Amino acid sequence: MNSATMGTPDGHTIDIDLTYRAPLRLGIADGARVWLHTPGDLTRVRASDMRHLAREAAAARAEHPDRDVVVDIHVVVAAEASAARAALAETGESPPADTLSYVGTARGLAGLVADLYALRITDGAMLIPLLGPRMVERLRSEVLPQLRTLLPAEPSRQPRPA
Repeated sequence: MNSATMGTPDGHTIDIDLTYRAPLRLGIADGARVWLHTPGDLTRVRASDMRHLAREAAAARAEHPDRDVVVDIHVVVAAEASAARAALAETGESPPADTLSYVGTARGLAGLVADLYALRITDGAMLIPLLGPRMVERLRSEVLPQLRTLLPAEPSRQPRPA
């Protein structure tokens, strides 16, 4: 890891990580449709818990060092965590046991994805909504904005001067 040491005005020193880190990869998979914020090759992994995820992600990186690794997460989000749990309970569905699941607020889900990225466990996440199309829109409108600082800038649709 490349780092630099910098002095602060109060006489302390801090180390700054200079290692390049690719932007967060984020996708939404709804049945056969997959939406990716940033196109490109990636490897999806599934895990039942964080320890298993760390092992699966490391194995995927070793096997495909040129690809980003993202984790599948089955999700239900609502304004309140209790409302998300109630919505899931009403359907009678339960997330697959072999995949991480998150049932709670959009802010909490964004925090989980950001933590997985910051800790370098994964390069991002593939969010799999459990409650259909309305959940897809909620992920786009409520989770994505909270992760914007980690996502690459969207390509400009404005013409650029020559």
